[in-house]
Amino acid sequence: MTSILIVGAGPAGLACATTLTCQRVDADVEVVDPSGTWMAAWHRRFAAQDIPNLRSPAVHHPHPDPFGMLEFAAGKGLIASGGTQLPTTGLFDAFVDEMIERRGLTDRVTPTGVTGLRIHTDGRPEVRLTDGSSRQPDRVVLATNARRSLVPDGLRDAAGTEVFADTERANVANTPVGGHVVIVGGGLSAAHLAIGAARRGARVTMLARRRLRVRRFDTDPSWLGPRKRRPFEQEPDAFIRRRTIDTARGGGSVPARVRRDLDRCIEAGIIDLRERVEVVGCDAIGHRVRVRCTDDRAVLADAVWCATGGRIDVGLDPLCQDLVTSFPTTIAHGLPDLGADLSWPGTRVHLSGFGAALRLGPTAGNLVGQRRAALRIAATVRGDDPIRSDRIATGRGACPDDHDLVGAS
Repeated sequence: MTSILIVGAGPAGLACATTLTCQRVDADVEVVDPSGTWMAAWHRRFAAQDIPNLRSPAVHHPHPDPFGMLEFAAGKGLIASGGTQLPTTGLFDAFVDEMIERRGLTDRVTPTGVTGLRIHTDGRPEVRLTDGSSRQPDRVVLATNARRSLVPDGLRDAAGTEVFADTERANVANTPVGGHVVIVGGGLSAAHLAIGAARRGARVTMLARRRLRVRRFDTDPSWLGPRKRRPFEQEPDAFIRRRTIDTARGGGSVPARVRRDLDRCIEAGIIDLRERVEVVGCDAIGHRVRVRCTDDRAVLADAVWCATGGRIDVGLDPLCQDLVTSFPTTIAHGLPDLGADLSWPGTRVHLSGFGAALRLGPTAGNLVGQRRAALRIAATVRGDDPIRSDRIATGRGACPDDHDLVGAS
């Protein structure tokens, strides 16, 4: 039996644990996360931004069977959108909870964090935990997707003050009713925060460095098929692949449904959207902050929420330091060039999430990419070809154990 330690209990870690159990991989799986529960950060982010539905279609989720959530929904909790169906947040959460219970994963998360990871000379990883213990599993899956918030230079002086919050900490529940909220960013998180704060009684100024772009998904669906993925995977130059990823994702955007909600708030006079504007500096004035912009207009804010996203850089991730120094591999602007099984070359440490994007492409950080990562890792543990296993399967082919459980019930 192979022992596997999954670091992180978000959707990437859940996809991996679910796939391993679904496909009856002979593995002893342990998951560690400071929260001690599944999807804690995910739930916190959705609640903080008051997100009513997912942007991803209902066939994208942590279960290996794409149609699993549609079967579970039975037509309820789905929103029609341009020929596809989007799950409400409530439907997604209920499906995930049922999936966790069915797979016997409810109590699988150990409530502790990780302080370090090193690789022994025999290739075996050792993980040091915050509770003082350590683990030496056969394989480790890093599914933390640890990002560093990107804060514009003009907001540096505000960062660390009581009025400032980045994407991880901004919460519409903390809206200063009757006050003024400045939101910096032009993507979906910025739009959700702006709409949420405006509906809760704040005046909102939204500052975007370029015109807001409307797109159904953050990455074109053509990246889900072989037409774009095949040439990407065959490209030997990691830096070209990295540029391709950045071009495909293209920065922040919002779907048409959210843009319409935003426009209604703008028409009502509760949101002031200023596009092609950047923050050049800020000054503390009592308990407020004056935000200065490139259009020579300043805003006096009771709260400044920075929704400019984050960046994954394995060179700055404490868990990857021994990997970076002892097992050199090409790192293209923060992303490592992994093996086909998503392992760091020369080790039995696998990455899931956007950290695996040089291998999986621009959708690696999305739900569908995390499912693909889980399929590759499970195949590797079984001794199968990870590339051949990275394909869509449904029903019994995706999760034979689920269908046997249903048949026995």
